[in-house]
Amino acid sequence: MPADVRLIQSKNLFVNESLLTGESIDVNKDANYISADIDEPVAQRKNMLYAGSLVTKGRATGVVTAIASQTQVGKISELLLTAHVAKPPLVIRMEKFSFNILKILAVVIVIIIFIGIYQGVGLKEIFFFTVALAVSATPEGLPIAITVALSNASAAMSRRNVIVRKLSAIEGLGSCTLIASDKTGTMTQNMLSVENFIALNEDNDTHTKTLLCAMLCNEATIVQKNDTLEILGDQVDVALMRYVLHVNSELFQKYRHIKPLQEIPYEPQNGYAAVKCTIDMETFDFIKGAPEIIINKSSLKPAQKEHILNTVNQWAQKGFRNIALAYKQNRQETIAESDYTYLGFVTIIDPLREGVHEAVQIAQEAGVNVVMVTGDHPNTAYFIAKELGIAINKEEVIEGLSLTHAQERGNTQELISNKKVFARVSPEQKQIIVNAFQDAGDFVAVTGDGVNDAPALKSANIGIAMGKSGTDVARESSDLILTDDFFGSIISGIEEGRIAYDNIRKVIYLLISTGFAEIVLVFLAILFALPIPLLPIQLLWLNLVTNGIQDVALGLEKGEPGVLKRKPRSPKEPIFNKPMISRVMVAGLYMGLAAFSLFYILLNAGYAVDAARNITLLLMVLFENVHVFNSRSENNFLFKINHKQNKFLWMSVLGAFGIHLFSMYNPFMQSVLGLKPVDSSIWLLLISIALLLMLAMESEKFIRMKIF
Repeated sequence: MPADVRLIQSKNLFVNESLLTGESIDVNKDANYISADIDEPVAQRKNMLYAGSLVTKGRATGVVTAIASQTQVGKISELLLTAHVAKPPLVIRMEKFSFNILKILAVVIVIIIFIGIYQGVGLKEIFFFTVALAVSATPEGLPIAITVALSNASAAMSRRNVIVRKLSAIEGLGSCTLIASDKTGTMTQNMLSVENFIALNEDNDTHTKTLLCAMLCNEATIVQKNDTLEILGDQVDVALMRYVLHVNSELFQKYRHIKPLQEIPYEPQNGYAAVKCTIDMETFDFIKGAPEIIINKSSLKPAQKEHILNTVNQWAQKGFRNIALAYKQNRQETIAESDYTYLGFVTIIDPLREGVHEAVQIAQEAGVNVVMVTGDHPNTAYFIAKELGIAINKEEVIEGLSLTHAQERGNTQELISNKKVFARVSPEQKQIIVNAFQDAGDFVAVTGDGVNDAPALKSANIGIAMGKSGTDVARESSDLILTDDFFGSIISGIEEGRIAYDNIRKVIYLLISTGFAEIVLVFLAILFALPIPLLPIQLLWLNLVTNGIQDVALGLEKGEPGVLKRKPRSPKEPIFNKPMISRVMVAGLYMGLAAFSLFYILLNAGYAVDAARNITLLLMVLFENVHVFNSRSENNFLFKINHKQNKFLWMSVLGAFGIHLFSMYNPFMQSVLGLKPVDSSIWLLLISIALLLMLAMESEKFIRMKIF
C-alpha cells in the first residue's frame, strides 16, 4: 500500500500489517466495519488500509485519506525525529567519574599551591609539583583500556549472535533492569503450528479422515526444492499442511497430488472452505472453518454441540485459533450443505522458540524484569506470557486502548507499574511505555523488528533490533542487532555486558588506586618540604608504559562465576561506590605511604635525590606488577581465582617489568628517565614491601565482606 486508504468496497480482503502492528497473522479487512471507539488502535481498524502494509488476498476499492508524513508510517518517522535518545549507563557513569576526578584534582592543586607559597617554595618548583600531580591523578591509559575491554566484549557477543553497533551499548545491556520484548519472532517462532487435535471419536478412520481433510481442503502450495518441500500460502493452511506431513508423511505423499473436483474457497462472511475429491474410487466432501459454522453443518446432537463449543472456548481463552474439520461421503455433483460427520478441531498458535522459557527464567534470576509489548490479541499475548512465566494472571495484561485513556487522565506510569503484558499497542504507545518505565527508574532494553518499533528502540536505553526479520528502519534505530532473532541471545548479551563492566571497574580500580598512591607520595613530599620524589617524565613512564600495558590485559579478563546470579547494579550507582572507595583508599594509602617512607629514609641515609628517585620508581613499578593481581576480583580472594585463565595478564606483567628492567641497564633510557641498576639487597627489600600489598588488600576484602 502506497498510502492510507478508507475502504468503500471489499471482497475476501486480507492484509499483512506486521510492519505497523507486529501481528504476524494476516488481518481480514471489511469495508462495512464501523469503529466502536474513535481512539480504536490501528490493529483493530478493519475498514482501513495503511501505507507499508501488504495486501495478500482479495479485492477492494477505497479512498486515499493520507499520504507521505500524514500516514501512520509518516507519523512514526516524526516520532523518530522527536524521540529522546537515552544515554547508555557507561556514558553517564564515565561523565560523572571524569567530572569528580577533575574536581578533586583542582582542590588538591589549590591546596598544594597554598602550602608551597606558605613554605616559600619558588613558582618554578610549584609548577613542576602541580604538573607532577596532574600526571599522577590522570589515568592516561583508561580510554585505551576501556576500548579494549568493550571491543573484547563485542567480539564475544558476536560469537553469541549479538552484533554491536555502539560500543557503549555493551555495558548498557549488562546494566539493564527491564527488557520490553516483542513476542512474534523473538519469543515465538513467527510460524503458526498445529499444537493439538481434539477429536470427537478416537479411531483410525477418524484419524485418517482428519489428515485428508486438513490436506485436501487446503489452498497452500507445495513447491519441491531439491530434496526439500516448501509449503507456501495462507499461514493457517500452511500450518495444517505441515501438520499432516509431520503426523503421516506416507499419507501426505500418497494423496497430495489429488485435485479437487469442486471447491468453495474460504470467504470471511461464510466462515468455512470446502472441497469435493475422489479418493480410492469414493467421492468425499471435506469442510473446515470456524467451529460454530462446522458444527451447525454436522449431524451432531444439541448436547454434543454445546460440549464442543465449550471446549473450543476454553482453548480460545488460552490464545489458540481453532479450526474445525468434517467430512461427508457424497456422490452428488455439488458440495453438500449439511449432514457432515464431525471429526474434531485443531488448535493453532505461534509456538514458543526453544530455550525462551529458560532464558526468561535466567533473566529473572539475574534481577532483570521482563515484560511483553506486542500488537497481538490480548488472549494470545497472555497465554504466551503465562507459559513463559512473565505473567501470572490477566490483571497483568493491558490493551493499547486502556493506555490511551490513561494517558488522557495523566496516570500512565501508575497504570503500567504492575503490568507485564501490553497488547494491541500502537508505535506511540510503545514509546510511552518505554518512557514511563525509564521515569520509574529502570534502565530499559527494548526489542523490535518493525517500523512500528523504531520510536521505542530509539527512546530506550538500549535498542535491540532483529537481524533476520527486522526492517532497515528498526536496525538503524537500534544499538544492538540479534542475528538469530532469539530472546535467549539477549541474556547472553547481558552476561557479556556485565563482564565488560566488571573489567572496566577492574581497570579503573588499578589506575585510580595507583594514581592515588602517586598523589599521596607527591603531596607528602611537598608537605614535608622534600624534593619531588618522582619527576613528571618518570610518572608518565609509570602510567603509560608500565601501567598502560597491564591495564589493557586486565580488560581481557574472563567472567567471574555467578555473573547472572546477582542483581543488576542500581542505575544511579556511581563507579565509585563504597567497595571501590574502600579498596582505592587502602591500596593508595599503603603504596603512597610506603613509597614516601622509603624516599624519606633514603634521603636521610645520604642517598642523592636522583638515586632515591630511581629506587622509589622501582618500588612503584613492583607495586603495579603486584597490584594488577589484586585487581582481578572485587570480592574473591586471591587463592580462589584461576590465575591460569588470563595468559595475557601474565605476559603483560612480565613485559612491563622487563621493559623497566631493560631501561635500568640501557644507557639511553638511563639518561632519559634517570635510572640506574640497584643492589640485590635493595631488590629484596622492595619485593618484600610490594608483596605485603597483597596481604593488605586481602585483609581489606575480608573486613569489607564482614562489614557490608
